Parts: sequence; structure tokens; C-alpha cells
Amino acid sequence: MTPFTWRSRSLSLAGVLALFAFAGCAKHETRVAAGTRDQILHIGNSSEPKDLDPNTFQAAVEWTIDSALFEGLVNIANDGDTILPGVAERWDISADGLVYTFRLRADAQWSDGSPLTADDFLFSFRRVFTPSIAASTADQGYAIAGARDYATGKNPSPDSVGVRALDPRTFEIRLEHPAPYLLCVLGGAPFMPVPRHVIEKFGGATRAGTAWTRLGNIVSNGAFVLKSWQPHANLTVARNPRYWDRGRVRLNEVRFYPIESGDTEERAFRAGQLHVTFDLPPHKLSVYRDAKPPQLHVTPLLAVTYVIFNTNRPPFDNARVRRALSLAVDRARLVANVLHESASPAHSLTRPGTGGYSPPVLADYDPLQARRLLAEAGYPGGVGFPQAELLSHPDGSSRQLAEALQQIWQRELGVRLEIAQQESKVMIDALEAKNYQVALTGYFYGMQAPEFILTLARSISPSNQSGWKNPVFDQAFTAADFASSVAARHAAFDQMEQLVHAEAPYAPIYSSNKCQLIHPSVRGWRDNALYVIDWRELSLETPK
Repeated sequence: MTPFTWRSRSLSLAGVLALFAFAGCAKHETRVAAGTRDQILHIGNSSEPKDLDPNTFQAAVEWTIDSALFEGLVNIANDGDTILPGVAERWDISADGLVYTFRLRADAQWSDGSPLTADDFLFSFRRVFTPSIAASTADQGYAIAGARDYATGKNPSPDSVGVRALDPRTFEIRLEHPAPYLLCVLGGAPFMPVPRHVIEKFGGATRAGTAWTRLGNIVSNGAFVLKSWQPHANLTVARNPRYWDRGRVRLNEVRFYPIESGDTEERAFRAGQLHVTFDLPPHKLSVYRDAKPPQLHVTPLLAVTYVIFNTNRPPFDNARVRRALSLAVDRARLVANVLHESASPAHSLTRPGTGGYSPPVLADYDPLQARRLLAEAGYPGGVGFPQAELLSHPDGSSRQLAEALQQIWQRELGVRLEIAQQESKVMIDALEAKNYQVALTGYFYGMQAPEFILTLARSISPSNQSGWKNPVFDQAFTAADFASSVAARHAAFDQMEQLVHAEAPYAPIYSSNKCQLIHPSVRGWRDNALYVIDWRELSLETPK
């Protein structure tokens, strides 16, 4: 999916005041109690969204809001696995798996009453692949015929992309190779439809970041519409009266709070101000595990946190330096001491079990070998190692993890990296521009297919922020796409994981476990590895 940090937290004074205000509630009535009565869900969402454009989203916090505002051809159920009808009421797949034909429902419409047609999907899909848009997750759709060449500028014609509107209610997708994960990809951003008539009004057809997504301008097609947006305080969506499945939507509103402090969010939950937290600080896990286990949800996610090296900047253009820093880290010990059950040590980019694949077990902790490699690179005992900076988020666990890595590298290698902390939006921009040396960040790939995490190391991928290019890796990626058997596909994945391990443009540290608090009044919530929320299934009921 996209680079992410589950916390990038520092709540503004306005946000704190808004969070603990009791506007509209009785004197002693909590926000949760009032919300349960009025079917208004209050949910933590980590940080302020940069934009609400589903074609160009960059962070998990934007994706969560977009899933309430927009709907794609299909939906993904709350189990994170089952594919349900969306704007398309049905679809057919050709015998060779290369042509998908979707029949759109007759009553699909935009929130302003305009009809939603196959032409909207044609416009939206082409927009995702438009080079000037530079959608960071466009490569999720590279299985579509012609998509990669158009997105990378090799073919300037949008007509070359394998998508067609056969008539107002029929949309066709043609693939270069079978992609069994395609329906899951189509169930979320970036392949949700966007309103051409609104986007063109604000000049956003070939440009990201325009005002079409602002309050008063935005038009959407999902279960909810944007009602209010108070930056750094809260964002509210309200039930969409024009949504085709409105009869199943039981919540009247959802209010998202960009609470950038895990401790602040946990206190808000205890005070009855939130039904659902975005996460829970690791040091609070044992408290809820022992005292209030029903409120604590711990779910393995398809997400990995890693150290990423800018391979275009010395000394990190040297694979021996990168590998030395990776081999110095005892991941099991680090996770146990800092993150506890909120994480599992990662010895590969792909989380074992993703799409039925488990990567090879590769030795990634050898401080003696790390010291030898660093000496071979010209920095014995760290002598002469240039000044360098580790970019990280300022929240509690990220700060602790960065400090732990700093201590490990200084102790084991004699290398000291200064820590620079930046809020989520600033850090995303720095990574996109490759304006960094080393960073501690992560990727929520949210698809049961290893391709969607391994794309981080593909030279043509918009998600590759390391600058690393390896033609053998690219060839293995292509081999996986066109593999004739599961065994051949897995063999290609093995080769990619081994190359990343050997040259270390990324040093995986841990796989994330989603730890959050959910009030017992919330009904219909189902934990899943994709962190998919089917908003139609949720309702609020006072616990008995």
C-alpha cells in the first residue's frame, strides 16, 4: 500500500481542547455515551490527513478515511478476505484470467446526485497511472496491460492502458498476466473512482493536491460524505443519503481524531472520549491484558517497519556499510525490550504466511561479521565514519526504537547516527524526495500477496524510496508475475528476499501487530490483517 507509521504523534493545543470538550453532551455524559446513543462513532486516527484524494493517498490514516468516503468496483469484507460487490453488482473473469468485465449497478451515483458510470472508472484508472500525478501506489495496478509503460512515460498515450468503458454500465480491465490478487487491489485506494466533473473544475486531472478534496468541494460515492474538517482537531463524515446500500449503514456519523500521542489517546479512551483507538503504547499492553482483556485487540498486520538507506548517498551507497548496520541488530531482543507484543521480529520484508508464502530463514544478526564488513568498507571500529542522521518519528515507541538502534550501532560498530525527528507528513515528503540518509519507517502493504511488499525494492516502483536498483531483482519480480506455478512464483520471491538481505537497501526490523482499544459498545468490528473496516457492518449499542 503505502509508507506508514502507526503513530506520528504530537497533538496540538487545539486538538487537546477539542478532544476533551463535551460540546453537545450533558454535564456528566461522556462522548462515548452520547455517541452510542446517537450512533456517532469516535475513533482515533493517529495523524492529520494530508489529503483525501483516494487516487494519490500516501498514508494509512488517509486510506482509512477514504474507505468511508469512497467505494470501488468491489468491497472487502470485515474479515479482510471476502470480496463483496461494490459499485459493480457483478463481474466475469475470462478463462485465461486476463479479462475482467464489471457490470455497474444502475443506481450508483455521486453524492451530488450525478450518475456514476463506467467513464468515471476509466478516468480514475487512467489518472492513477498519469506520470504527472505520480501516485505512490500506482504499481499495485501494473498487472493491467500497458499501465506500467504509461505510468513510467514509455508510452505517452492513456489509451494504451488496458481499461475500457464498453457502455455506461460496463467496465473492462485487461491484464498482461494473471493476477489472482486483482479484486483485492480494486477494493480500495488508489482504484476508487473520483468525480471527473469536480476534479477538472479544480485543475486536478493531471495534478495532485488540488482543492477538490476540501470541505464544500469534495464529492464522493461511499457510505459517508465529508461533513466537517477542523485541522488537527477532528474530521467528521456523515451518512450518505445517496449511497446505493444506505439501508445497511447504521452509523449516523464517524468522527476521526488525529491524536498524535499514544498516551493522550489512551487517556481519552479511559475518559470515555473514544470508542476506538488507533493503537496503544507498548508500555500499556500489560495493563489492559491483565485488567480489561475484552477491550484490548492485538492483530497481526501485513506491515513491516524497517531501516531504509538512501543508496545514492555515501557512505550508504556501499552495500557493506548497509549490511554491517543491519547485521549489528538483534531483532528478537530489540522487539522484546521495546515493543513487546505490539510487534514480531522481522527477518524478511515479507511477513511469513502472506498469501501462503513463507520466506527463507536468513541469518540477520552477526555483530562480528558486521564489524568485519565495516572495516572492509574503510571504517574499522567506526573510525572515519562520516556524520550521518537517522530520520524517525517523534512518538514514544518510534523514539525508543531509534534510540535503541543508535546505542546498538555505537556499541557494536563505533558508529553514531544522530536522530532527527519529524512529524509524519514532513517525513513522507523527505522520503519521497530522497532527502534523507537513513530512516526508520515502515510500509503497510495490506494485500495477501508478497508482490506488494517486495515492490519496495523494484527499481521502477514509485514506492522504492531507497534508490536501490538491481536488474536481477527486477528480473525475479517479472518472473514471479509470469510464473506458471505456485512453486515457481515462490522461488522468485525467495530470490528477491535473498537479494534484499545481501545488499540491504532495507533492513527489516519488525512486523507490526495492531494493538488498539475498542469499547464494548462497538458492534460488527472484526480484526483482520489488512485493517479493513466495512463501515456498513458497524453500529453502537449500550453494553448490558
